Amino acid sequence: MAINKKLATYLAERKKTDVYWVESAKLDFAMKLEKQIRLAGLSYAKLAEKIGTSAAYISKVFRGDTNMTIETMVKLSRASGARLQIEVVNESVAAKTVAVQRWTGSDSQVTAVCTTVTEFADHFASNSEIESRAA
Repeated sequence: MAINKKLATYLAERKKTDVYWVESAKLDFAMKLEKQIRLAGLSYAKLAEKIGTSAAYISKVFRGDTNMTIETMVKLSRASGARLQIEVVNESVAAKTVAVQRWTGSDSQVTAVCTTVTEFADHFASNSEIESRAA
């Protein structure tokens, strides 16, 4: 239990830094873009071609090795058939989560933890389970 408490303390301290939130935003963007390019049936090479860059640059985006501009994020999103949406979320609202449950007879099983209304809607719209993640 001490390890869990130390880890929780470490994470809480990191969440107080801008660096944590920058990396979190880049990761969130990359994960959503990855989902979108899979839905669109695009390869990294094809996505790169659509925005006039190299496949190596696209790989850097997904590794989190680049600090993208909003312009690049828009280009990547549009090339994959989506659009970029930027949100400013109130901290007290963001802390609340919704557990999505699948009912099987008298038992229920949590299939996802959604932190935003968009994630909740996406979970049902895709009709597939998303990875559970801790709040």
